[in-house]
Amino acid sequence: MAVDEIEFGSVETLRHAQRLRPDRDRRFAVVTCGAPAAGALPIFVALDALRDMEAHALSDPRVELGGVLLGEPCVDDQDLPFVVIADSLRARHYENTAGSFTFTHETWAEFTRQRAVMAAELQMVGWYHTHPNMGVFLSELDRFICEHFFNRPSDVALVIDPCQQDRGFFQWSGLGPPQRTGGFYVFASRQRAAELKCLVAYLDVRWNAFSFS
Repeated sequence: MAVDEIEFGSVETLRHAQRLRPDRDRRFAVVTCGAPAAGALPIFVALDALRDMEAHALSDPRVELGGVLLGEPCVDDQDLPFVVIADSLRARHYENTAGSFTFTHETWAEFTRQRAVMAAELQMVGWYHTHPNMGVFLSELDRFICEHFFNRPSDVALVIDPCQQDRGFFQWSGLGPPQRTGGFYVFASRQRAAELKCLVAYLDVRWNAFSFS
């Protein structure tokens, strides 16, 4: 399928909710993965959502896999934006090879059916896909998808290389194509802080590169 044949349906108008950032909410434990840059859009990923995407990436490291990110674009009490990724949907109808991944019409129709029975506040806030043993970057097709279908300021893209054990988010910065972020945050209820520690060990993040809030 040529890139100009991809159809994602009408672009949604995102609703920005005002809420506490998870790292300022005492209900949550938060892990900082990497070093998020000052001034960049903070990205908070729910533990279970990240685990599911990591498991999806490892399910077949021979070819590219992907899906979409669900959550909320938010603003804090100072009207500063951040995005919360609470869930993800795996693409089950797609065209892929060892070096490419393309959503199809059937993929989008399935996403629509799945979201119809999910919480209304879960909006589409980006997409993810894998680059088995190729590293973390955005290819020409990846940039096309970002620029045409996930081009709102709060939209993000996650790339996972399950072979090299690397992953990274890309976000809009106003300086051309989406750029890789310095890091992101993973959160869960404070009762699951031990699970967050295990996740950090799995992601091979050095102990001095994360902190609990």
